[in-house]
Amino acid sequence: MSITASTLYRDSYNFMRNQLSSVFSLSLLAALVTVILSWILSPSAEQVDAIGQLMSNMTSMSPADMMGYLEQQITPEQQSAVFHYSIAALFSTLAGNVLLVGGVLTLIQLVSQGVRANVMQVVSASLPVLPRLAILLLICSILFRFGLALLFVPAFLIAIAWAMSPIIACKENVGAFKAMRLSTRLSFSNLRLVAPAVMLWIVAQVVLMLFVGVLSALSPMIGAVILSALSNMISAFMLIYLFRLYMKLHV
Repeated sequence: MSITASTLYRDSYNFMRNQLSSVFSLSLLAALVTVILSWILSPSAEQVDAIGQLMSNMTSMSPADMMGYLEQQITPEQQSAVFHYSIAALFSTLAGNVLLVGGVLTLIQLVSQGVRANVMQVVSASLPVLPRLAILLLICSILFRFGLALLFVPAFLIAIAWAMSPIIACKENVGAFKAMRLSTRLSFSNLRLVAPAVMLWIVAQVVLMLFVGVLSALSPMIGAVILSALSNMISAFMLIYLFRLYMKLHV
């Protein structure tokens, strides 16, 4: 029996609806972790000013001019500020994503086994896989950003190739590189089911970013939590979809 995208979306929607409170709680918890860590690790006021000055200087430049400016004109203070900001953004986002991915995948497995658990029990049950997921998501995040810095297409291909790697890492208890290798083979073998889902996830995240201006009217931290929680809900639905696909491929 062939696997259809409509069946997977319907199954994923039904699971999301039945477990909405748990998925929302995990999404909100991950959002709070991301925003709080981002606030704790955020650059100093002087570094923020340095970044602001750098961005204003590059506002009207072409991409080629920006690269030349960054190579020749950027000051050590601006370099330090940009590095600090990049590291803070990377690790705060990573922490939230690890918690979200580990929590959602653990929730799916517990529900499949008929186990009823609250959010804290789900998080506790996910603890053994979090270190493995942290390494995996760190590697994927760095390489995805490199791909995005080149062109959209390399980043899109990376996202497709490794879309199932967190699921494989958790379900099969394998390391990061083996999970990435298995995911690449599985994802490209089922491109018609994986690629549209990844594209929809990217489009949904981009559309969500259009509401940044609306949420900026709120407190910056509250707006960031709401935006991050909604983004996490979208990611959670994609994880559910990909988990359903993975399980159907292994029936």
